[in-house]
Amino acid sequence: MWANNQDCVLFCIALVVQAAAIVSVVIARLAQRPESHVRYERFFYACLALVAIICMLATWTGTGSWMLNGFTLATMTLGVTIDVGGVTPDTAL
Repeated sequence: MWANNQDCVLFCIALVVQAAAIVSVVIARLAQRPESHVRYERFFYACLALVAIICMLATWTGTGSWMLNGFTLATMTLGVTIDVGGVTPDTAL
C-alpha cells in the first residue's frame, strides 16, 4: 500500500514541477526587461535542476514516469535554444 501511495505522490509532484518548468521556459524566453530576465533565468535553472532530480528518482525507483520527465528535460533544452527575438540577419556575410 505504501509503495502505491509513494509512486502517486512522486508522480503528482513531478507533474507540478513539469508544469512549472514549461512555464519557466516561456517566461524566460519572453522576458524583455534585463533586470527581470535574470530572475526568470534563475527560476528556469531551478526548475531544470528539479526536473533532472525527479527524472533520476523516477528512474531509480522504477516507477515508469521517467520518460515523461525526460521529455520535459528535452523540451526545456529546446526551449532555451529557440530565438524569439526580432534580430535582423547579418547582411555582411
